[in-house]
Formats: sequence, structure tokens, C-alpha cells
Amino acid sequence: MVYQTSLHIRKQEIQKMIAEKKDQLMEASTELSVFSHNPDDVVLDLYEREKNSGIIELLEIELEKVNEALQKCAAGEYGKCESCGGAIEDERLQSRVDSVLCHKCAQNKKKMLH
Repeated sequence: MVYQTSLHIRKQEIQKMIAEKKDQLMEASTELSVFSHNPDDVVLDLYEREKNSGIIELLEIELEKVNEALQKCAAGEYGKCESCGGAIEDERLQSRVDSVLCHKCAQNKKKMLH
């Protein structure tokens, strides 16, 4: 139940950040189309828009992971390693509530990728 509360809190935080970044994108689009005549300003505005778009994309991926973790909570599967089926360590879940692998399996996966 503690993790479920943490997941709901994290979900709200992410949704708020996404909304803020989308608002910034809308403001930047308006400013770019209405006020910018200086090429340096246009380049800077475009950079900020691309940066915010990338941040939104990463936040949406994180939100998807949190939603998946909430579904696992509802199904009674939260905290089980997707690789070995064992329990994910509490320390790991406390630091990253959307963890899907236990420490050992995460280390093995990391070794395989390198």
C-alpha cells in the first residue's frame, strides 16, 4: 500500500511536469510566430522547443512505467521481478518505485548490454 501511494504521488508529479512543459511549448510557439525577427532568437526558441519536446517524451515514458506499476499493484504482482519471479528488494523499490527487476537480474542485464 505504501508503494501504491508513492506511485500515485509520482504519477501526479509527472502529469504536472508534462502539463507545465506543454504550456511552455505553447508559449514558445506563440512567441516564435508573433515576435521573433532576430535569427538568433529564432534559433534559441527552436532549441528550447526541441528540448521541451524531448523532456515531455521522457516524462511520458516514465508515466507509462508508473501506470504499469499501478496495474501490477492492482493485480497483486507489484514487487515481483519480471526476470526471475523473485521479490524486488525494498531498497530498490524505495529508490525507484517502477522497478521491474531485482538487483541481481538488473546487474545481469547490465552486464549483457556492455
